[in-house]
Amino acid sequence: MKKILAAIFVLAAAAALHAEEGKGAVSRYQCVDLKGDKLWEAAVTTTPIIEEKDGFLTVEEGKGRYHGFKGITSRRYEMHFIKNKERLTPVSMSGKVFSESGKAVLELTQRFYPDRKEADYEVRNLLSGKEKKETVKYEGDIVNSMIMDAYIQRLLEAGVKKKTVYVLSDDAGLYRVTLRVIDKEEVTVNGKAREAYKISIDPEIGLLSPVKMFITKNYEWYSCEPPYEWLKFKGLESSVDSPVVEMTPLGD
Repeated sequence: MKKILAAIFVLAAAAALHAEEGKGAVSRYQCVDLKGDKLWEAAVTTTPIIEEKDGFLTVEEGKGRYHGFKGITSRRYEMHFIKNKERLTPVSMSGKVFSESGKAVLELTQRFYPDRKEADYEVRNLLSGKEKKETVKYEGDIVNSMIMDAYIQRLLEAGVKKKTVYVLSDDAGLYRVTLRVIDKEEVTVNGKAREAYKISIDPEIGLLSPVKMFITKNYEWYSCEPPYEWLKFKGLESSVDSPVVEMTPLGD
C-alpha cells in the first residue's frame, strides 16, 4: 500500500505558474518541516513552445533533503503539455535525480496518449539497477505532479467544488484522487494575509481501508480571487511513511 500511495501528496505543491501566450513565468517554492526548518527548495519555469500551438514546457529544478534519498540531492523535471481555453492535456514528462556529487541516481519518463486513454511510465533506479515499466489505461481526466496546480485552478475558474481525477505518480503508477473545496479561510504567505479556498486531496483507497483511517490529512490553499494562485500545501511530503511538511511559494 505504501508503494501505491507514493508521491500522492506532493501533487499540487509545484509553484503556481501561468505562462500566457508569448510570455514565460518563473517562480520558486520551498518545503519545510513543522518546526519551520527548510528541507528543500525548487525553482519552476514555464515557457510557451513557439513551434507548437498551445504547447508549453515547464522545467522544475530543486535541491535539498528530499524524503526517500540519502543526504542532499538535486533534481530536474521537464513537463510538456497543451493548454488552451478548452483543455489541459499532458504530453510527456522526464526527470532525473542526482546525488550531492552530481551522479544520476534515478530517471523517470511519462508519455500520455489521450486519444486512446493510455499512458506509459518508466522508472529506473540507477544505483540498484531496478526498473519499472508499465502502460496504464484511464477514464476521464489525467494529470501528474507537474500540472496538478493548473488543473485545480481550472476547476476553481469553472466553479467546480468536487472532482475525481486520475493521477500518474512519479514512481507508483496510476490511481484516483478526489479534489474537494471544503472551506474558505485566511492564510499568511510571505507576510501577507490572503483569503483562500481550502482543498482536500483524498486518495480513493476504500472508505474502510485501515491505511485511510490513519493517513494524515492533506490540504492545498488557493487564493479566492483569479487567477486562483497556489498559496500553501500541508500534508505528507511524498508517501505514507514520509513526514508532514508545509510548502509555500517564495517571494522575490
